[in-house]
Amino acid sequence: MDLPTLVLPTTFELSNGQVVIIRAIHPGDAPLLVEMFGHLSARTRRLRYHAFTAELPLEQAILMSELDPARQTALVATVGEDGSEHIVGVTQLARASAGTVEAEIAIVVRDDFHGMGLGSHLLTLLLAVAHGMGVQRLFGWVKAENRAMLRLFQKTDLPICIEHCSGEMLVELTLGT
Repeated sequence: MDLPTLVLPTTFELSNGQVVIIRAIHPGDAPLLVEMFGHLSARTRRLRYHAFTAELPLEQAILMSELDPARQTALVATVGEDGSEHIVGVTQLARASAGTVEAEIAIVVRDDFHGMGLGSHLLTLLLAVAHGMGVQRLFGWVKAENRAMLRLFQKTDLPICIEHCSGEMLVELTLGT
């Protein structure tokens, strides 16, 4: 897979013609994360967070937006609605310590932006970031019923390993060096 050179912010045109801006997450994005979470369906929340969670506490959103750049990164896709910026997708990467060649990834897209290519694009950009950080293997826990996420990982054409465990799948992608 050829990984793009990443220059942020960047734009991406969705399949419906709408343009989103993709940028690095900022510490001040916590309220926007809380707002986006409120726009996720119960099913999307369960598939992404593996449990029913009615709301995202601001304290948790702050932890999600104030990252250690040596270990973590996150990209957000935003749109302008009603004169304000709104997050419609987030992809995150976290490794246990700086220099570790393995990292956990996660992606969530607001329900009204599903099926427009945003998740695939965010994953492609995150793969480029991971490669630039020296990450060689990415992993994510995916609920067995989340076939869309599994297809997303399989579309990367990267070597993939899937292990099944109690209704969840551990999906590993190998980037190499």
